[in-house]
Amino acid sequence: MKKTMMALVLACLGGVVLAQDMREFVNRELGSHPQSRLIDLYKSCFQDFMGPEHLISDRASVEGYLDRELATPIEGEAVLPYYEPCGPEGKHVRVNLSAVQQGAVSKEALLDAFVRSANAGHPTVKAWQKRWNKMVRSIDRMQLGLPHQAQDRALIDSVLRAGQYALSHSPEYRSAYQPHYRIVERGIFDREMKAKLDQATEIQTIKLKEMQHNMQEVQAYLKECGAFYIATTDGDQPRVRPFGVSEIIDGRLYIMTGKVKDVYKQMAANGKFEICALKPSGSEWMRLSGTLVPDETLATKEEFLNRNPGLKRMYSADDGNMAILYITHATARFCSFATPERQVSF
Repeated sequence: MKKTMMALVLACLGGVVLAQDMREFVNRELGSHPQSRLIDLYKSCFQDFMGPEHLISDRASVEGYLDRELATPIEGEAVLPYYEPCGPEGKHVRVNLSAVQQGAVSKEALLDAFVRSANAGHPTVKAWQKRWNKMVRSIDRMQLGLPHQAQDRALIDSVLRAGQYALSHSPEYRSAYQPHYRIVERGIFDREMKAKLDQATEIQTIKLKEMQHNMQEVQAYLKECGAFYIATTDGDQPRVRPFGVSEIIDGRLYIMTGKVKDVYKQMAANGKFEICALKPSGSEWMRLSGTLVPDETLATKEEFLNRNPGLKRMYSADDGNMAILYITHATARFCSFATPERQVSF
């Protein structure tokens, strides 16, 4: 009788601990990735419980795939954090590929840690399904109202019924956060990578703060000038026209246009551009060059319109026409008749 009572007490305590852990995890995840959907929370949880998705027998092919991903630039706020724990328990860690691109850890070290983590052995899909059922009940009680939550719940259930468990990130998550990472078992990570990445994070944080300061200075200059002129290419023909709005949202400097316009088609074909903005005095100007990247995140479009309500007469975030593009690989040159040119980048 006493053993039965003790088992019931431990089961109840286990449920309370899981609920608390889930609430902390969800708050952390939505705080750092507010564009997350239920499938993104699910993905982090199954990575925590199951580890890397497949056993690895062909290391060369895994390395080749890693090389191709590393060839994709990771920039801006997507650089940090270099790592983050998976799920509510943190048994596994996501190591951002930017850590390799920025020289914080070697490709060989990450590849070796990933392969050993993948081949360490994993729980069964049945065990994961049982665990997820408890987790999702905790999420349901939070009444989060996530976008497409019912649709995502149905998709997850269908995958689990088929005896599978792996799912990709949502389109919104991929667009907002450019996820490129590898899963590493916590013990391996703590012993071999954590100290190096913590030190590199401190250095990178200082650099990102400087870049954010530069971005804010550029946007303040554009605001002061009012209209600014953006040049694109149409084949071998330069094209230029006035723009009037720019916004910094979630650490990116955006401009906006319409997809039906020629300027958008030119930007989509060749993202390289140059802006010239002249101050009202006529004696100071800025030239800004870089690359424009389209962003289809609905929440970012809505925020852009909320900051510029006059544009709502012509656009809505979901009209299929509104286009926002953020600036990357930017160099700004501040020029004047009276002082030497000054240059910043972000």
